[in-house]
Amino acid sequence: MINAVSTSFENYFNISDDFSTIEIKENNEKNNCFIQQIGSTKFYKGFILLDNPQVKTVCEVQFYKSKVLDKYIPRPTFRKVNKENVVVERDSKKPVIIGFNDSTEAECFWRLIGFLNQFKETIDLSEFSKSYKVIHKEGYFIEFESKTEKEKIADLIELIKASNISEKNLKEVVLNTRKKIINKFYKLLKNEPTKGSTPIEIYRTFFKIKTDGDEIVWHHFLKEHDWILGLNVDIKFIREFVHQVDLGITNTKGTGSPEGDILGISNYTILIELKTAATNIFKLVKKSGDGSRANTWAFSPDFINGISQCLGQKFDWDISHLSKSFLDSDKKIINQIENRTLDTKIVFIIGNRNHEFPHNTDPNCILKSETFERFRRNRRNIDIITFDELFERAYHIVFEEKIDKNWWNNADFKIEI
Repeated sequence: MINAVSTSFENYFNISDDFSTIEIKENNEKNNCFIQQIGSTKFYKGFILLDNPQVKTVCEVQFYKSKVLDKYIPRPTFRKVNKENVVVERDSKKPVIIGFNDSTEAECFWRLIGFLNQFKETIDLSEFSKSYKVIHKEGYFIEFESKTEKEKIADLIELIKASNISEKNLKEVVLNTRKKIINKFYKLLKNEPTKGSTPIEIYRTFFKIKTDGDEIVWHHFLKEHDWILGLNVDIKFIREFVHQVDLGITNTKGTGSPEGDILGISNYTILIELKTAATNIFKLVKKSGDGSRANTWAFSPDFINGISQCLGQKFDWDISHLSKSFLDSDKKIINQIENRTLDTKIVFIIGNRNHEFPHNTDPNCILKSETFERFRRNRRNIDIITFDELFERAYHIVFEEKIDKNWWNNADFKIEI
């Protein structure tokens, strides 16, 4: 304990100095606190936040004992003082505004709050502590990442309100974020190993995806960034996506209902089925006995099975939606009168034509490309799009300039982020 001593009005502790040399202690009468130099009788009235050549910004701290808790509530007063620590007077009609206009000033303030917060046994920061806390920047991001999507959105809304970001700058933030997503899309497509690991493996590890196969990785990526689908796969805008939807009717044991990758909702429902970018659309070799004609190329079993799966899901959905209730992404029952089903359309995303049959003068590539185009142009209920086509269309949404025609084989092609 220390005796009640009046602090010198000349003593201010410079906030850029070492905080470990000072402490807050209660006096013997237990009616006040003082900021004291450890191991000496030097006391401080407050802190120098900014020490400019002509005018200093100081924070004087007084301590008032709480009537509720046996602690002291600090009451800071911010002032502008000259070299002699005399308060700078201004016209009463033009009050002195002490604003923390750059990162250095703001950091000084939060260092002060952090110092006061060390003495919780004596000091009560009251409602301030409930609403704010001092953490390292990396700590903030770690905490932010642990929050739910809705909590993150709420935090971002508050930050946007507090920072008064203009609509133009906000659009720039969204644009930069989407550029990073396009870059990630490109790396997943190329899937070229780096330091012994591929982008798909890195993605799987980062998001802790335990299910085997690349298809689940693509599903996760498009689920996280479904604007790519909503603005790409249909002329009509798709406003809602439901992932891993239960499409059909179960068997007598209550199991066996087929599950679709994604259900898209505009005014009418759309089913979206995914394979992978590495899935072959055609058989690797054209053989005389594989059923293909002279001017065609036989499709791969994965492609044919995928088409069959799409048709089966369409049949299951068209029947089951009349007798079952389905939940949207917020676990609310989808209003099937408002969001109707009528001869359901399917979008099938598979393969990479730039890798498998690029648009060039090679006879085999021409044959495959024309076979593929004839097939998908004659599918009334199934729209077929390859992953690289989806990427190109997403690229044009984000970037103003046209994508390099030979982007897939151009070693110098990069996504500017």
